Amino acid sequence: MRKARSLLLTLLLAALTVKVLWWVVAPFIPYLVSLLAIVMVLGFIYYRMTRW
Repeated sequence: MRKARSLLLTLLLAALTVKVLWWVVAPFIPYLVSLLAIVMVLGFIYYRMTRW
């Protein structure tokens, strides 16, 4: 019984941690996606300009 209780407590703490991390990261996702797109476009332009 103790093992099952500790496992449930561990799962609960993991779920809480994931939820808090999601609350922290979620507002920045659109900025991260747009930043990634900009970096990919600039990298593609650089690649096209510098290849032989």
